[in-house]
Amino acid sequence: MIDYIKENCELPPLEKPLYDEDSDTWDLYFEEKDNHNHWVLNETELISLPFETKEEAEDVFQQSMDVHHEQIKAEAERKAAKKNS
Repeated sequence: MIDYIKENCELPPLEKPLYDEDSDTWDLYFEEKDNHNHWVLNETELISLPFETKEEAEDVFQQSMDVHHEQIKAEAERKAAKKNS
């Protein structure tokens, strides 16, 4: 699941997992990555990922946050290296 998120979703998730009574799932919401409508129509598409259990949703949420923090750290390191070269 995390590979799908890294490929298709903007990080971080928009919020912690939310329970959906209608579907009896725990849902994570993300903005879609590389959404062409955002630039043309100023619209943001959302991706909702449903999970059967709260624990599974929280685990994927944490994995997503970890990837997000890794991306921030890598970008800071790239900028520092560029500045020092």
